[in-house]
Amino acid sequence: MSNEIIEKVKKGLEGIEIGYFDTGQSFEEDAYYNYFGASDKETRRYAIAVLTVYLGNWYSGCSFPFLDKESYLEEFIKAFVERHQQIESDFPIMYEYIISFLIGIEEENSGKYAYSTIEIDNELYKRLKEEVLIPKRDYLNKHTSIKYFLRELRVNPFFISDYFEE
Repeated sequence: MSNEIIEKVKKGLEGIEIGYFDTGQSFEEDAYYNYFGASDKETRRYAIAVLTVYLGNWYSGCSFPFLDKESYLEEFIKAFVERHQQIESDFPIMYEYIISFLIGIEEENSGKYAYSTIEIDNELYKRLKEEVLIPKRDYLNKHTSIKYFLRELRVNPFFISDYFEE
């Protein structure tokens, strides 16, 4: 099953190296959040990539992947909050991007677009803010280059500027 998840996500990631988060990536529907704690690190990598990309697409305003799927968003957020320390340890760049997107969606987009604020269960939202977003607020100042994100995702760059010098 984990190979199937990895392949689904890889297929959905096609093109991200060209448009980054400004092109709406879509992934075959699946409960990717159930794999945030998978024993296989590659399965975790790609499952967490779905959340990162969906939040990036949402933040950039190019697509709203959780529109009409509030429960789907809640499941992602719940899995993220429960495993955020492991995610930060294993995938620090995706973690940084997730934190930045979540804070940005709340602070910058509310009012800019319809459906732009995080509407989830109040208790879950409180946990997200208290356990993750407030303590990690300094992540907003990191601004790690997209090339590190692509490398963490194991996606080959398209632009010369996204390559690492050998």
